[in-house]
Amino acid sequence: MNKNRSVQAYLPSHIVAWIDGEARRAKVTRSHWVATFLTDLFQGQEVREEARENSLRIRRQLAFAMCALDGLLDAHPDPMLRQRVIEAFQNRVEREQLGSPK
Repeated sequence: MNKNRSVQAYLPSHIVAWIDGEARRAKVTRSHWVATFLTDLFQGQEVREEARENSLRIRRQLAFAMCALDGLLDAHPDPMLRQRVIEAFQNRVEREQLGSPK
């Protein structure tokens, strides 16, 4: 069973006023509101770390797919196919305003 422990912090008056207002709106005590806020903050850090890991995994997969596709296009019997694909990609990036295609 978890036993709650007391933690005391000295905060600027404008932060205390903000906490008071938020706790009143939520109809909970300041202590409960701060505890919920901190819990959400730390859980959010876990979510952000997982998102970073997922982003890195996806970037690796995309890098592999790009290299593989480039190799297939380069080896294709039609020597202009690779250039047409690059031009089509650049046009789509511009049309959908996805930033620089490079």
